[in-house]
This record gives sequence, structure tokens and C-alpha cells, in this order.
Amino acid sequence: MKTKVSIGDRIELVFINDSWTRLKPGDQGTVTKIEDESDETLVWVQWDSGEHLALLDPIDKFIVIKK
Repeated sequence: MKTKVSIGDRIELVFINDSWTRLKPGDQGTVTKIEDESDETLVWVQWDSGEHLALLDPIDKFIVIKK
């Protein structure tokens, strides 16, 4: 099930399936772009760490902490 998220939402990372990133659970960022595909959604995030990386919903897990 996909997470309901909008541009500008603040999110917190729960799990990411990417061994190349330095992001870890608990990292936070702001959603900057959403690209909807048929069964997956790319959620682009400007992370507080300075990284700009997309999450693949529903594979990567995150929670919305502020709308």
C-alpha cells in the first residue's frame, strides 16, 4: 500500500533499500517532487543532511511527520 504524501511534507526515513546512500533510519527531509508510476511512486526528498535522493514507495519506508 502506498503512503499518502504531498510536496512540502516533512518525512522521516524508516527503511531504505539502497546500500550506496549514507541515509539511515531516523533521518528527516522535505518532499520536493512526486513521480507516480503504475505500481510505484518516486518520492524525491531534500534531506536535512544535504542529500537529494528519491525514495521508492512502497519498497522504501517512511512516515509523514508534518503536513
